[in-house]
This record gives sequence, structure tokens and C-alpha cells, in this order.
Amino acid sequence: MNVGDKVRFLNDVGGGVVRGFKAGGIALVEDEDGFEIPCLQDDLVVIDTNEYNFEKPAAEKVSRPVDGREYLVTKDKRERDDEQDENLEARVVRLEMALHKLEARLERLENEKAAREKDKVEARQQRAKQKNEVLEVDLHAHEILETTKGMSAGDIKEYQVGVFRRVMDEHIREKGRRIVFIHGKGDGVLRKAVIDTLKDKYKSCEYQDASFQQYGFGATMVIIH
Repeated sequence: MNVGDKVRFLNDVGGGVVRGFKAGGIALVEDEDGFEIPCLQDDLVVIDTNEYNFEKPAAEKVSRPVDGREYLVTKDKRERDDEQDENLEARVVRLEMALHKLEARLERLENEKAAREKDKVEARQQRAKQKNEVLEVDLHAHEILETTKGMSAGDIKEYQVGVFRRVMDEHIREKGRRIVFIHGKGDGVLRKAVIDTLKDKYKSCEYQDASFQQYGFGATMVIIH
């Protein structure tokens, strides 16, 4: 791995270009936003190499002769100090990487939370909009039955009341919902059956004649409470 190589992160999304190295096997990677991120070289994968010439550091000059024992003691101490520095720097880099990942995760969680809150608000607004809209249900036999062949008047009325109850049960939790049931004027049998069912099964709901201008005497409006 050389300076200028393009790399990607093994344990995270993204990557960048290697801009330098530090002790402890650390590479400095410049991401697409121009930030240099310290990463362990083992956590990087080279995806595009770039030849790069390095100048070898000049050999250290010895200003004075030293005996063998002093040289070995000094060399051993220097190596121990270098190892400690490298271990410390490696731990710092790992901590920085962990913090970077934690910050990214927190940001992602905050974004997800904001998205959920937005969805909840939109859902509430949609429910409120739906409540303000009047739901119209036509109970006429020709609207809810493909054919009435073989059915008696009682059978038809029972089916119409069944449709009425299914609609009520479907929307019973939508407080403030207004539903207009079109039953027709006729002899008033279906209207009476609707009102009797409201009084018996849906006592908390309010009902009244629907708009005379729109429906004449042939519809009842129910308000869910």
C-alpha cells in the first residue's frame, strides 16, 4: 500500500485516497469530503494502486563512538519507547475510529427517528383529512348485489343491514368520521333498520338526516364518537 493508492474501508461504507502513514500500521485516508481519517492498514483494501517514490531516510550520523554495551542498552530502550509510542498511537487511532463510527451511527439513528416522526405526522394529517371527508355508502340493492334473483325482500334487507354493520365496524375507531348511508325513501323499512341497529349496536354514535338538498329523505348521516 502506497501514498496515492485508492482504498475502501473493510468495516464501513466508503473509502478514499491514501495520503500518508503513521506509526503502528496507520494509514491516513482522505475521504470524498476532504477529511483525513486515520485507519488501520489491515482495515483497508487497495482498489487502485499508484506508483509512488519514497526517499529513504538518511542513515543516522554517529557523533561520537560508543561501546557495544552502551549501544545495545540505548538501542533496546529506544525500541521499547518506539513500541510503546506505536501501541499508544494505535489505541488512539482505534478509539478515533470507534468514535467516528459511533457518530455516524448516531446520525443515522437520528435521521431514521426524524423520518419516523415525519411519517407519523403525515399519517395523522391524512387521518384528519379523511375524517373531514364524508364517506358515502349506497345501500341500494342494485349497488351492493350483483343480482337479487331468488332473494326475498327480507333476505335483501338483511344483506343491506349486514353491509351497514361492516362499514360501521371498519370505521368505528375513527373518531369524528362522518358516513352517509343512502337507503332511499321507499317505505322506510331500511331506514328504520339502520336506525334501530345504531341504537342497539352503536349507541355512542350520533346520527341525523343527511343533506336534504343532496339526498332528499333517502339518506342518514352517522358521526362516529
